[in-house]
Amino acid sequence: MLEQLRAASLAEAWLFFLAANGGIFAGSVLLCRGLGAWFPRKRLFDRWEALRPIDVIAALTSVILNAGVSVGGWLLWTNDVITIGPTSLWRTVFDGLAMLLAMDLGMYVFHRLAHRPSLYRLFHGFHHRHEATNPISLFVLHPVEVVGFGALMILFLLVYPMTLGGLIGYLTLNVLFGTIGHSGVEPFPRSLRCIPVARLVGTSTFHAEHHEHPDYNFGFYTLFWDMLFGTLDPEYDKRFKQEPHQE
Repeated sequence: MLEQLRAASLAEAWLFFLAANGGIFAGSVLLCRGLGAWFPRKRLFDRWEALRPIDVIAALTSVILNAGVSVGGWLLWTNDVITIGPTSLWRTVFDGLAMLLAMDLGMYVFHRLAHRPSLYRLFHGFHHRHEATNPISLFVLHPVEVVGFGALMILFLLVYPMTLGGLIGYLTLNVLFGTIGHSGVEPFPRSLRCIPVARLVGTSTFHAEHHEHPDYNFGFYTLFWDMLFGTLDPEYDKRFKQEPHQE
């Protein structure tokens, strides 16, 4: 696969990454709808956020921009600026976790900055029009944020030689966390908060609280940085353990 992708033309790379990102978008929407159907008694909101035409346009724009960022990474890789090597099991696991933890810190910082009043008004407030969520909320972002997040991933790849398996593993977890976080239901059991390491996982409740209380819960994959810097919603434990909205 790597050899074929390296030999592709620019047009072929664009088509490949457009198809890949379109598939990710469709899969995320379907999973979000599926989570709502599988956990009807664990709803975090009493409604879906209304679906507006501007949201559909923003989501489709995000798909195109994500493809563009992917092409940018592909160009760096084909010119040997970025290294993506062959996969082994242990490197797949190690690289995937390394990128997840590094990006968790990077996105926490990026997210905190996006909540600075001037930047919030210009960019991030667009996403926060969704006080509740709907199946495309994950992709309803200002274009600057889409490119910024992509640049953060490329920055990591510039300094760390990844394996293909590790990169695919990270990207898969990224979509899963994002989809679950915007699904409007809580699929994780309450017992999660009693397990020492698992209690750090960023849950759907965690991100739902951020949409309701934007001054808290800036993390993406874990609660670690919010706990460290004092930005975890003080009501998080209570909210996670309480009875959710019923249908």
